[in-house]
Amino acid sequence: MSSSGKTSTGKPLTVVKTDNDRAGTKNGERLDREERHRRIIGELKSNPTVRISHLAEAFGVSTETVRRDIDSLSSRGLVERTYGGAAAPMGREPTVRERTASMVAERQRIAAVAIQAIAPGDVVMIDSGATTHHLAQAIAAAGLEATVITNGLEIAEEVGASSAVRVILCPGAYSAHEKGVYGQDTCDFLARFHANVAFTSAGGITEGGVTDVDSNACWIKRSMFKRAERRIFMMDNAKFNVRLLEVVMPLGEVTDLVVDKPLPEKLAEAAKAAGITTVVA
Repeated sequence: MSSSGKTSTGKPLTVVKTDNDRAGTKNGERLDREERHRRIIGELKSNPTVRISHLAEAFGVSTETVRRDIDSLSSRGLVERTYGGAAAPMGREPTVRERTASMVAERQRIAAVAIQAIAPGDVVMIDSGATTHHLAQAIAAAGLEATVITNGLEIAEEVGASSAVRVILCPGAYSAHEKGVYGQDTCDFLARFHANVAFTSAGGITEGGVTDVDSNACWIKRSMFKRAERRIFMMDNAKFNVRLLEVVMPLGEVTDLVVDKPLPEKLAEAAKAAGITTVVA
């Protein structure tokens, strides 16, 4: 069961089904060990983490077999073992284009729920990223009247397609990897504004807080959240209990968490203790 929080207009967030919702996936044919290893590494090129349960279903093998595969790859330094899965080696993250192409249905569901936090006329900060890219598309499609402040070039292009959205693009040093701008100029620019709500995502979340691999990106997330009344993290389940290089912020600095699956028990307890409203899309 999902819990819900109040938007700036008092409207609760609710689950919204999208056309891309899927009932499930079918087991793939059994693969040999070498092919499984190749596919695990390939998956981590487009997603910073993978889940053992997902891989076992996709490969048509037991979870114990996948655990052995991950242990083998981890011993060779090709992946990092995480709670319930594996991650790309610490300090490396796929490009935003690679990430946007993965877990599309899950991210669209998350965006369909998160967009409800935006009231007509709101000032909205949106961080560059894969999950936020889907939010930007949803905002444009809905024709929401809003002012969007973003460091993401593709975010600006998506929301800018709507005549109802005023777009303010941050200055800064351009990153082709993230299709966005970063640095001190970007953070200083964000400090000039107040926002009703800010949206971002990150590489992982643990009981100790939100984690990511890029310090420049972490500073943008902190800057946006510092200027917003409501601070929403949007995360798919592959990021649960993933500890990456840097702590972006403790859980207490997040007001809402929109996810595609229920949080693991201990993480859910930590989020509740921190006062976070968690909504499962």
